[in-house]
Amino acid sequence: MDFISFLILFGICVGVFLGLLLISLGKGNKQANHLLGFLLLSFAFSITGLLIERVNEVPQFIFLLGLPQMVLFLFGPLFYFYVKVLTKKKFSFRDEHFLHFMPFLFVILYNIPFIIKNPEAKLAAYSSLNFKHETIAILAVQIVHLFIYIYFTAKLVRRHEKKIKTTMSSIDKINLRWLKAGIYLFVGVFGFMLILTVLYFLGIDKFSYMRIVVPLSVSTIICLMGYFGLKQPIIFPNEEIKLKKKKYEKSALSSSVSEEYLLKLTNYMELEKPYLQSNLTLQKLSASIGISPHNLSQIINNKLNQNFFDFINQYRVKEAQKMLMTAKGQLLTILAISEESGFNSKTAFNTAFKKVTGMTPSEFRKTKT
Repeated sequence: MDFISFLILFGICVGVFLGLLLISLGKGNKQANHLLGFLLLSFAFSITGLLIERVNEVPQFIFLLGLPQMVLFLFGPLFYFYVKVLTKKKFSFRDEHFLHFMPFLFVILYNIPFIIKNPEAKLAAYSSLNFKHETIAILAVQIVHLFIYIYFTAKLVRRHEKKIKTTMSSIDKINLRWLKAGIYLFVGVFGFMLILTVLYFLGIDKFSYMRIVVPLSVSTIICLMGYFGLKQPIIFPNEEIKLKKKKYEKSALSSSVSEEYLLKLTNYMELEKPYLQSNLTLQKLSASIGISPHNLSQIINNKLNQNFFDFINQYRVKEAQKMLMTAKGQLLTILAISEESGFNSKTAFNTAFKKVTGMTPSEFRKTKT
């Protein structure tokens, strides 16, 4: 067994171990743990066939032929429902949700005639060109199926990110980045497989690359998703405020009252500087100035054309700009200035600062020296 085969085997072992561990965990979000556990087991099983082919042990594992590829129909639904459970507090499975797993059932039923063949007939069928054509055709369908789920999973993440920005001023601890990274990894790996599939039907067979790139990439996904899954990062904000879907169409706020509230809000922001609190939320600001969360959100959205997240971070950036222009600010590190301004992390500070000013804090500092 060469080094690459050893890495693939390591990824399979890690996937099985972490998958079973997540399924057996009795704490945290059990639904999410179970879904991720089954997803990791599916990942691990899917690359066993590629490992067997790579080490030329097909005759010894003839009973596994064709089975690992079938689980590709599980990837999309399992990842989609995993993200759904993480981003929706009271999600529960209903009978109709199991329809998402019908393609997996269909491919099993379709392959039963091959599965029940005796070893000699199975090996002969496996070696035929027709079997290869059929396998790659099914693979193409599986990749398209997965990309459909990735599209809707990405929509779930974007929608949730937009939602939490209506009530939170810092989302560093509401970790969506690793879910986005998982989506990018899926797109990268299966995009590569799609290219190989298209090339094959154009008469260019480059599937030998798949035995290296795909299992190593899937092994990497297993380790990353297992690590973050066990950490179970915070997805929900500490305070969730239900705001009306059709924005404020039944609001009782008159124009004069809105202007009064806006003046009250801006005066409080300038005088009290609540934005320096890194954990400031819409609920906390609402309680401080005596305006209901719904009305406060309405003012920020309709009068200032911003969400709560951008509204607060704009003040933080202005505070940072003032600091950067002082003698003291020239001596402080960018990280120190970000913390003094109310940001939780240097990354969030850089992103917000560039959005408001068009340049990074370091670039801004250079223009003032």
